[in-house]
Amino acid sequence: MRPDPPRRWPSGPSHFSLSSGRPVLNLLAHVARWFRSREFSLENYRDRIVVALSLVAAAMRLPFTVIHFIQQRWLLGSILTIAQIVLTLDGLSNRRGHALPEPYWMLAALLGTTVCLSLWLQGLNGAMWAYPTMFISFFILPRRVAMALSVSLMGVVCLLAAWTLEVSIALRLAATLTLTLVMINVVLDLVDALQRSLSREAITDPLTGAFNRRHFDAELGRLPTDGGDGATATLLAIDIDHFKRINDTHGHAVGDEVLQRVVAEITTRKRKDDALFRVGGEEFMLLLSGARAEDARKIAEGLRQQIDTACILNDERLTVSIRGAEQKPRETLAEWSRRADAALYRAKRERRNRVVFIE
Repeated sequence: MRPDPPRRWPSGPSHFSLSSGRPVLNLLAHVARWFRSREFSLENYRDRIVVALSLVAAAMRLPFTVIHFIQQRWLLGSILTIAQIVLTLDGLSNRRGHALPEPYWMLAALLGTTVCLSLWLQGLNGAMWAYPTMFISFFILPRRVAMALSVSLMGVVCLLAAWTLEVSIALRLAATLTLTLVMINVVLDLVDALQRSLSREAITDPLTGAFNRRHFDAELGRLPTDGGDGATATLLAIDIDHFKRINDTHGHAVGDEVLQRVVAEITTRKRKDDALFRVGGEEFMLLLSGARAEDARKIAEGLRQQIDTACILNDERLTVSIRGAEQKPRETLAEWSRRADAALYRAKRERRNRVVFIE
């Protein structure tokens, strides 16, 4: 009995892996990429995160601030008071939907400065705040900025620890902070990979791999409606001729395979920036960005001929009907779609296996 294959982590460009047998080189490559990364998976949730972290951090620091004043550590108590006021104002501003009084990077820099001053004045107890500060940075900042601030914070903390405490303590702080930094980025890599996977599933037809109807509507909604003096895009609606007969004769499994093969043929022919959508059972939409009707007609005719000559359904001939409509200046999306639908009926009425454009 053959053993089950090992489970794999989600794949993707942000996936952290040590499978090549060179973990040190892999780690260095990933660290370099982390410094270059512009990804920010938590951007849509940043305001909510700032509300929670700011208010909780301000509340947790309050007892320590009071203790510092009681013990007459006036400088440290004053610095923590300023940090608490900033955190509270940030939390309340975001909770009410207002912009922060200062940029997010400035908030992270303030927290890092507080950690360094606390370590200088208080010793090892102050260094303990470096860990949550690094986490907060990655929750509220793009990774490249968070990496720069975190590495800077780690360097200053270790130097201060070596100067004011012991070298052995500084080395332990360097090791644990480095491990924390790596684990944060590994977790963010997994979050990025899972987020991309979920995003693809939300906009992709699971059978054919083309985009789905929801994504088609969203893409059309992003197109400008005024059009200016030139065409914004051209729509090609592609229908498989007599598809119901294929299902009735050969079964739905063969019908599904036909859909997949047709999508494969279209994918090899379409341009890089064109987007293919499955909007019905056997109906597809090909959005040709920046294409005028003349160019789109050549693309459509090439698609029709390629599918006509391809061996998709064994020895049986398979054809498609294609309708096209160029978006006119100041034409609404609804009007554009209606003209494309009118071209379909004309193609079906005149003869299948045709390319028809509506002016």
